[in-house]
Amino acid sequence: MQVLSYILSTLGLISMLVASAVKGKRMKLILFLAFCGNLFVATSYHIGGSGINGAAACYLGAVMTIINYFFESKDIPLPKWLISIYAICMVALNLWVAGGLSLFSGIAIIASLVYILAIIQKSGAGYRFWTIINMILWCTYDIITGSYSVLITHVPQLVTALVSAFFHDRKGKQNVNV
Repeated sequence: MQVLSYILSTLGLISMLVASAVKGKRMKLILFLAFCGNLFVATSYHIGGSGINGAAACYLGAVMTIINYFFESKDIPLPKWLISIYAICMVALNLWVAGGLSLFSGIAIIASLVYILAIIQKSGAGYRFWTIINMILWCTYDIITGSYSVLITHVPQLVTALVSAFFHDRKGKQNVNV
């Protein structure tokens, strides 16, 4: 099972690397790749046996991302109430899966809420900004929980987001909703 976990993490890595590297405002493509990456990474967490909060958060993140994809493909703005539902669901799911608030669930909750900020952006620059913060949090979670198969996905994704932000976003051409 551990080998399958690493394979799925690698597939998640490829999807997320491409998502982080997309230039400009192609959020539809970014969202589709983020959906695929979340699905692979969630399954890697799940079958790897550690990081159950990570698995739950990534599965829910995949659902939210595909919902956003459909809104984006129809060029319909995301309703504020939907974003609120995302946040409530993420917090509730992480608390339920962890059986309460702990260091693990706390990091997963914060990382999950930051992910929501990433996927509601209108540009690749905004997505990358929040992805950098998100990856720092998930790398911390992976180290603490011993989820090393997923760490090999998150570290390169962090590096790719940083490099892509440096090359694509440093001129301040795109809006980052902070």
